[in-house]
Amino acid sequence: MRPIFRILADQQDITDTIRDRLLSLRITDEAGNQSDTVELQLDDRDEKIQWPSHGAELEISLGADQNQLTRMGLYIVDDIEHSGPPNTITVRGKAADMRASIKAPKTRSWDGITLGALVQTIAGEHGLSAKISEQLALIAIEHIDQSNESDLHLLTRLARQHGAVSKPVAGFLVFVSKGEAKSATGQQLPLVEIPKHQISRHRMTQAERGKYQSVKAYWHDNDTAEKQSVLVGDGEPVFAIRHTYNDAQEATRAATAKLQSLRRGTATLSLTLLGRPELQAEGKLRISGIRDPVNGEWVINRVEHQLDSSGLQTRCDAEVPNN
Repeated sequence: MRPIFRILADQQDITDTIRDRLLSLRITDEAGNQSDTVELQLDDRDEKIQWPSHGAELEISLGADQNQLTRMGLYIVDDIEHSGPPNTITVRGKAADMRASIKAPKTRSWDGITLGALVQTIAGEHGLSAKISEQLALIAIEHIDQSNESDLHLLTRLARQHGAVSKPVAGFLVFVSKGEAKSATGQQLPLVEIPKHQISRHRMTQAERGKYQSVKAYWHDNDTAEKQSVLVGDGEPVFAIRHTYNDAQEATRAATAKLQSLRRGTATLSLTLLGRPELQAEGKLRISGIRDPVNGEWVINRVEHQLDSSGLQTRCDAEVPNN
């Protein structure tokens, strides 16, 4: 197989122009609120490469062979570096939807609103389409303050509280449960089979199982003016959340999300594969042909695709999915 790529710069195809100058192309896709990134290294041996422009749009596609290209995303150039000898230009960019407006601080309060309506409102303010799972959308928010806090940070805070992923990408503002293998549009991602012969290297680390059997969260009872607690799970030891929530339902949701997070973290997997450009963060893998407990399903939380003189490689980090 011969890996291929296509790069459009401000909608102009520059693939052939830079083909013999491309030293490496690396794309990193992160779960959560981390911005997806691209890095291009180009040979500037004769100084004939046109100097890139900050703010230029790069649309990147990769293929493991000549038959199929996978669109990796749209990125905005935000960093350019020249080094040498040998003379090299490095161009870095972030996913197009990590725009400045969603990172600007704001001060306001939200009262008597559902989580779905809050996400819809913020998405509309930034020209994005909201994609939020139905279960999360129905969660009622009695009151929450946004004090000199960006919309991105507020959404990240809410996502952490509810065991979710919040991320602006591909024209959408996504808010879905973590570990549920959702794509940027909120659609279910296909399960990708990874047999042993496609794996160049693997490392699975399993922490002590069941270190925390339950999680305790606290909430403020307005009727009695006292702090109450809820317990999710069964047994010792108990993980205690320090934050005090507004009501029992909110505390229960936070404790449930934390317990799921602790359980997900009991095992992690790192893989180096022959090029698989279709893999993306939040996607599911099924490993076969190694041994238990490595074999089975995993959820990707970070994936890196690198094209260079050695060919196309995919490296990914994964964790156990939600039960």
